[in-house]
Amino acid sequence: MTERADKTASKHQQAHVRNVVCATPEMVASHIADARLLRLLRDWDGWRAGRSLPARGDFRPEGLQYLLGHLFLLDILPGPDGPRFRYRLFGSAVTVYRGFDLTGQFLDQHPDPAFAARAHLAYLQAVQARLPLWASVAGITADGLSANFEGLILPLAGDGESPDMVLSAQIMTPA
Repeated sequence: MTERADKTASKHQQAHVRNVVCATPEMVASHIADARLLRLLRDWDGWRAGRSLPARGDFRPEGLQYLLGHLFLLDILPGPDGPRFRYRLFGSAVTVYRGFDLTGQFLDQHPDPAFAARAHLAYLQAVQARLPLWASVAGITADGLSANFEGLILPLAGDGESPDMVLSAQIMTPA
């Protein structure tokens, strides 16, 4: 781990989860502050087209330009202790304010194991419930600035039922 990743990991330990909601799109929508996250939730709901979950093939990346740099796309893979999440895409804007890029790596390879464990539980909750999950967290950026983080986790399923991927987004605003 690099010195910057070490410093970033210690800053994550100062994160405080303010609120988490895993529920129907309508209930989650009432908690979202950022208009781009609300749009993503509404897009995801529309992509479902009567199914429990949309598939990765139901949307095109260029249709998500309003959130480029803030998106994550994760594969769900079997692991010895349950599902593992591997970042297929780790948003470039997130890379800047977090201080690292996890593209191609597993969530459990995050520089802060405590943060990785909390994030894993959130991803797992959304995947098992097959519902969107919204979270609000107070924390610190890689540059040491206090910030608010708002995130959305959206399960995807190639067959419309069994989650095999996750689309997620995170917005940071200075505190």
